[in-house]
Amino acid sequence: MNIRNAKDSTAIMAGFTGLLFALVYVGLEFLREMPKGISIDGAANTISVWHFPLIWLLAGILFYCVFYAVGTIRGGNVKERAITFSLSVAVAAILALFWLLPMVAGLVQCFGRSGC
Repeated sequence: MNIRNAKDSTAIMAGFTGLLFALVYVGLEFLREMPKGISIDGAANTISVWHFPLIWLLAGILFYCVFYAVGTIRGGNVKERAITFSLSVAVAAILALFWLLPMVAGLVQCFGRSGC
């Protein structure tokens, strides 16, 4: 893969977008939890080091599915790629409903009122 193909790659765009989402979400999560302080035993409700790569992976998969579906629609290849298109839409919908929306809703609720 040369640089001309790499800059239009769906996987690279999804990886960068997923990384940006993970950084913003983890930053907001730290802002939400830091005023409470960390307990003596270290058991805080904040994100650990192991959560960040998982958030990045799931966000990357979600954005890859969305970018692939949008690219397929814009390219007019829905009929030729019906199975992969429907699979990417299904995975994106499942991740959005069961992972993204509850995670963002919990974060927005805590910022909307004083304290969680």
